[in-house]
Amino acid sequence: MKLKLIPPYIPKTKEEGDPFMNCKLDRKEYADALTTIVNTYSDGFVMAINNKWGSGKTTFVEMWKQQLKNEDFQTLYFNAWENDFQTEVMVALLAELKELQDKGKRNFNSLVKSGAILLNKTTPIITKGLVSKVVGDKVVGELVEVITELTTGELKKQIESFTDAKKGLIDFRNNLKKYVAQVNKGKPVIFIIDELDRCRPNYAVSVLENVKHLFSVEGIVFVLSIDKVQLGHAIRGVYGSEQIDSEEYLRRFIDLEYNLPTPDRRLFIKYLYNYFEFNLFINSNARRARVEFHSDIDVLQNNAIILFADENFTLTQIEKNFARIRLTLNTFSEDQYILTDIVVLLSYIYDRYPEIYNKIENSEYTLQELVDVMDPIFESFKDPEHRGTRLILYASFLNRYHKQLLRLKKTKENIVELDKSNKSLKLVVKSRLENERNHLASLASFPPSHSQTKNIDLAFIQKRYSLVENLR
Repeated sequence: MKLKLIPPYIPKTKEEGDPFMNCKLDRKEYADALTTIVNTYSDGFVMAINNKWGSGKTTFVEMWKQQLKNEDFQTLYFNAWENDFQTEVMVALLAELKELQDKGKRNFNSLVKSGAILLNKTTPIITKGLVSKVVGDKVVGELVEVITELTTGELKKQIESFTDAKKGLIDFRNNLKKYVAQVNKGKPVIFIIDELDRCRPNYAVSVLENVKHLFSVEGIVFVLSIDKVQLGHAIRGVYGSEQIDSEEYLRRFIDLEYNLPTPDRRLFIKYLYNYFEFNLFINSNARRARVEFHSDIDVLQNNAIILFADENFTLTQIEKNFARIRLTLNTFSEDQYILTDIVVLLSYIYDRYPEIYNKIENSEYTLQELVDVMDPIFESFKDPEHRGTRLILYASFLNRYHKQLLRLKKTKENIVELDKSNKSLKLVVKSRLENERNHLASLASFPPSHSQTKNIDLAFIQKRYSLVENLR
């Protein structure tokens, strides 16, 4: 059984097929749009693909990278997180550019030489903590701040180093332009930098500074695959202040920002259902022989769509939930009722509201207290298409928790009572959802499930989701 989603295979050549042939999120059209952008504005700029961590950016940019290669773009991919052990960012970026040197070896050697000179000349400044200002506007101000620490001779050396560094920067950028012009086949070099927001904060900021001040030349398009919120935390950490406007800071480096549109999570959920092989258990021969188990597939998928198709869940979070749900199924035997709707709801609560999950597990809520915390959650599921399904799910959940309280002798009352005024059932507790269509009291009193499950309480399911029951 699989517990981790393996990235889809990306064909490595034109002959193998379209790089997006295994994309489960229908994102090829966005890659086509980005290719048009980088080809139209080929004089060089920095673009950010900004989406939350876990939204599938890495898979997208790797597919796009191959598509660009198939269209004869010189394309580089740099995983900043895997390379942040490097102490010098320039060296790491030059190592990536080396991949293009087949047709420009002489110019690459000149580039490396000028880079070495530049590094050498900036070392005295680096040792004074001025690395991020080597080519910035405030370097003179920074020198004034440390002037009292320097002797006259030391200050002279610093000024000479700064002058040489400025010249070295010009030489480096000129050599980089020549190198790019020789290897780019008439199209911009696309330099993708991924996982920048997961690096050590100092390294992430250093990458940004290097890209902007050293490597941003005509003929190179840098693509930063980032989560701006997380990168903003890193920036504030480096500068030691929550008052730093990270949005304004990043605006200095990023010329164009692009957000991948929200994918259809329903497609992704159905893909995960197949990927994690739910059918091996839910649709096994033994279970198919029992008519009462036939609805398990639809119940699981429909409730997963209601709960996890929300934009607040990243693709990675949905994946982790499905892996845990699949693991939970392995705690059941093939002749047991699963109550897949409850399993999916518990997974949602465990992920989104862990404190509520723990209190439910320990039976700490009265029925009214549980309703008070669950009402806002169920009110947030606003899709009218699923209103009836969510009421059925809520009613079943309350019913199972009520049975749990009865078993533990934490309550003696029924979950519903007769309203004498109109002779209808009403909940003994107050819920804001009680009077919605598909009356909640009726559903809670007679949950729509087989009679054999009427005595199954929430703990029976929750112990399995919490993995305190042995796996088969």
